Amino acid sequence: MTASGQMSFEERERRALEIYESKIRPLMGPADDGKFVRIDVISGDYEIGESSVDTGNALHARRPDAIMHTIRDHHSYVIRFRARPARQVKT
Repeated sequence: MTASGQMSFEERERRALEIYESKIRPLMGPADDGKFVRIDVISGDYEIGESSVDTGNALHARRPDAIMHTIRDHHSYVIRFRARPARQVKT
């Protein structure tokens, strides 16, 4: 982590996947296919739901200072979402 308390995407992803594989994935069943999993990579707390926004809001309500990472589980693969930098408009 940097001095400001920020965590690189790579470190956040590594921690999230570790928590997901060890704690969350074993509890997920067929009814959870395609759902989003939002993970606080510091506490290990998580939220599972139909929408990335809803899972983020629910987790934020419990853990306002969370460092979050989103994973979407669908069958045997995992998709990781990463924010893209905003585009600069030339004037």
